Amino acid sequence: MLVSAAGAVVTREELRERIWDRGTFVDYDRAINKAVNRLRQILNDDIERPRFIETVPKRGYRFVASITSRRSRLGCKETNDVGDLLLKARHFWNRRTASDLGRSLDYFRRAIEKQPDCAEAWVGLADTYVMLGHFGLKRPDLVFPAAKAAALRALGLDGAVAEAYTTLGEIHKLYDWNWDAAESAYRRAIATNPDYPLAHHWYAQLLAVQARHEEALAEIEAARQCDPLSIPINTFVAYVWLEARDYQQAIAAAEDALELDSNAPLPHLLLGRAYAKCEDFQSAIGALKTAARLAGVVPLIEANLAYAYARAGRRSEAARILERLRRWRFAPQASAMELALVYLGLGDKDAATAALEDAYRSRALRMAAIADPFYSELADKPRYRELVARLGLPLRI
Repeated sequence: MLVSAAGAVVTREELRERIWDRGTFVDYDRAINKAVNRLRQILNDDIERPRFIETVPKRGYRFVASITSRRSRLGCKETNDVGDLLLKARHFWNRRTASDLGRSLDYFRRAIEKQPDCAEAWVGLADTYVMLGHFGLKRPDLVFPAAKAAALRALGLDGAVAEAYTTLGEIHKLYDWNWDAAESAYRRAIATNPDYPLAHHWYAQLLAVQARHEEALAEIEAARQCDPLSIPINTFVAYVWLEARDYQQAIAAAEDALELDSNAPLPHLLLGRAYAKCEDFQSAIGALKTAARLAGVVPLIEANLAYAYARAGRRSEAARILERLRRWRFAPQASAMELALVYLGLGDKDAATAALEDAYRSRALRMAAIADPFYSELADKPRYRELVARLGLPLRI
């Protein structure tokens, strides 16, 4: 916004209206202050002698550096309508709730209708399909082929689109379970555009599940350098620490992400998972209930809440969630992994292992998480160890 209005004042009210949709509850003033301060850090800018961002007291901010305009590398017209559609689409995509992902899908489709040769819009459409599958909101066998088709369409429009290679890497990781192909796609994306944050972000997850923790931390930090204010990226720092079994660091990272947006469900989810591994189940339940309230009905969040309820001795509440997940209309594709987590919380390791085997047979998503700190509680079960070996992932305790 500041760059597009270079030389003119962008008021705090304009920032608020453009960035946050109506109905969002957040401390806008604090969030804007933090965002601008972070931008100044990244730009090495001095508030007293600004070279980039000037504060206009009681009004807002002005971008004071000179601007050189260029056509988008992804072939999208520099028009306000297409640009606004893409901006809104990515905003809602980053929020990662069921309703917001639906809105994101709608905005990307509208951008494609206005400009069918916009590779960025096709990549965004692919990313939204991936996320709908990842959270169990749509059947994987429907959304992942659609995601692949959209990513390939983007590459057909521009063969050097780092974003499309990144999405293909995610499909290889989540749906194909082909770790080598996924790594190759992520590396190609990063070589094409080292500043694309999602390539570093999603590559970090692959490294984390392979127990390559130092590399994972380096990649997620690279993602943060590319997009310092991204909620999912800042939250994913907690994911990497969880995979490394450093739960206090995971708690600290999730709390840092919540400072950027206390209404984002993802930081509450990771915070709850970290508390659960610290056996602070009351804190875990509080964080996970908040995540569920903010995100709507998401099987992943429901299952983690049930796990925490069960470990806190509130087995009847865990059982109610288990029954809901069994009735979930996309089972077993979207919820077999979640069922396993609930069974694990209830102490039924045999049922948990059987659910993981069902997940494997049905090509359920998130199988890459099979050796995470929760499922690895099954490490004493030969059938579990066989599954981990079949997937080509390291067995961890």
